[in-house]
Amino acid sequence: MTIALEELLRLVPPPTDAPLPAVDWDRVEDELGVRLPDDYKRLSERYGPGDFDGFMTILHPRSQFWPTRLVGAAERAAELLEQMPESLRKRVPYDIDHLLAAGKTDNGDTIYWITEPDHAPNEWTVTANGARNTKWPRFEGGMVEFLVAILSGTTRLDVFPSDFPSTRPAFAPEPDPETVRRRPRSLRPDRPTPEGEPG
Repeated sequence: MTIALEELLRLVPPPTDAPLPAVDWDRVEDELGVRLPDDYKRLSERYGPGDFDGFMTILHPRSQFWPTRLVGAAERAAELLEQMPESLRKRVPYDIDHLLAAGKTDNGDTIYWITEPDHAPNEWTVTANGARNTKWPRFEGGMVEFLVAILSGTTRLDVFPSDFPSTRPAFAPEPDPETVRRRPRSLRPDRPTPEGEPG
């Protein structure tokens, strides 16, 4: 176990009772066409799918929701980068072919690995891009180091809101899809439920 992962486990304890899905890393890497960093694999195996502090989700190969499933979400993010207008693409300080989506936030921000060098994923660094800005700050470390730095508050990226992280960040496993599907249709909380309609 790396020092960074030990720090993350202390800072944000992982689930203790939820069964964690096994990951076929060979298959995942074949689908992505790249090898993945070892720290990310350990992170995925230790925490499983879910979110940090109710805001940041690291994409997981076994997520039961396609927007946070690693392969599909990374492919979609790559498509969006390809479709960027030339005026915006010129502002990206990295080769977009070397950006691989690794996470997202509730604000629509995307966290990427900078996949350089291709053959050495354990040397990849991290960047994040806000949904409504053109900033691409670079974090000189891997994904677990990035999480420790952000969630401890020792590093702040202005693409994230000022109230993130909270003073006591937590990890929440993703909910059961069946439970989510069974939830009744919700209305705005400031509006009463119309008579005859389910709440």
